[in-house]
Amino acid sequence: MKAFTKFILTIALATSLAATQSCALLFKSEFVELKAEELTALVDLLPDNQKRQLAQNKAMRDQFITQFKTPFSLAQAAEAEGLHKTDEFKQQLAFRTDQTLAAEFNRRNPDTIVAKEEGDAYLSAHQAQFDSFFASITRNAQQAPSENDKEMMREQWAQIEVLAEKARQAGIEKEPGFQVQLKIGKASLLANAYSKSLEDKLKLTPEEKKRYVSEHPEADVDKIKEKAQSLLARVRNGEDFVAVAKEFNEDNTRTTGGELPWFDKDGNVDGVPTIDAPYVQAAFALEKGGVSEVVKSRVGFHIIKLDDKRIYDPSKEPKPVATPAAQPNAQPTPSPTPQGPVEQVQTRHIFLSTMLADTYEEQETQTKVKRAMEDATLKYPVKIPTDFTVNVAGYDPKTLPGLGGGSGGTMKGIDPNANK
Repeated sequence: MKAFTKFILTIALATSLAATQSCALLFKSEFVELKAEELTALVDLLPDNQKRQLAQNKAMRDQFITQFKTPFSLAQAAEAEGLHKTDEFKQQLAFRTDQTLAAEFNRRNPDTIVAKEEGDAYLSAHQAQFDSFFASITRNAQQAPSENDKEMMREQWAQIEVLAEKARQAGIEKEPGFQVQLKIGKASLLANAYSKSLEDKLKLTPEEKKRYVSEHPEADVDKIKEKAQSLLARVRNGEDFVAVAKEFNEDNTRTTGGELPWFDKDGNVDGVPTIDAPYVQAAFALEKGGVSEVVKSRVGFHIIKLDDKRIYDPSKEPKPVATPAAQPNAQPTPSPTPQGPVEQVQTRHIFLSTMLADTYEEQETQTKVKRAMEDATLKYPVKIPTDFTVNVAGYDPKTLPGLGGGSGGTMKGIDPNANK
């Protein structure tokens, strides 16, 4: 390489490095510090009774201060990852801001009602904005919202946006206390975004899963199924079903030989959805006395034996009669709406749980996430005050006893968003 070319490349590299360092120095997170005057401005928004509690109790003020430390640290970590620059976060922040504005305006003007015509007019003028919002909040939904759900969201969104606009017109957005509210809300959103990014980043690798299962055979779903198959073979070879259930069941039916209550084709027990669909389908496919293959439900593996079938008509059951002497002040309980006859089955099962196998990945991931978040709180410290002033009209701390320790008993915790 020619000396001149090498010189030019060296200058370019140095310039690039200097620019990077300069940008890093120019960016200072708003979450590195929480000032005493910010806390005072925030508390000014609370009702007088809560302010009086804080004014009288130093321990409560300490708790009030420290609750912001972790989310402020995680917010800094999120910014370091660039999460504050994503379109998703910007949209979340915009809506959180409008929610907070609307709630504060409504708190100050509780009689304000957004007329349907006003909401409809706002929607007509901002349909694209709502469509974008709706798409973002339903993106990861397991089930698409119904048209009724969408209509309800549309109305609620319009009310929030109209009230937020009224709040801006009233100048609420520029008030010091509200600015602190927004800062805290933004920190919360960033902390949540950082937590989710860690969950995605720290999912167990195939090697980690293999190592965990080798160290915890009870988490190996294949081995659990193999055991269930071996128990089925024992039953098929003539061993008593009840005896096998009493020996191996991993739920509270172990003492009863696997006996379960009567249920219908919807899995309802006494009208309450209880039995998992795969179990229901397998049970109703059996003849009386029959034994199923191994069936997998949400909670584990089952071998099902059908004990009995019946047609049950709840409307013909005798209704319980209340005893006035036992419940002198009780109001009559309305009878449930009679149902028509339903087919029911009674079964017992041999059951092996897959709870650990189904949950260990999430549990191990959460352990890694928790450790990473603890590291972040150390890496990104937050400067917080040791105390702050609480302004209460007509309150003189010199005339009230019990300062610093309260006046005895248990005080309800202070939530800065309690009135939102």
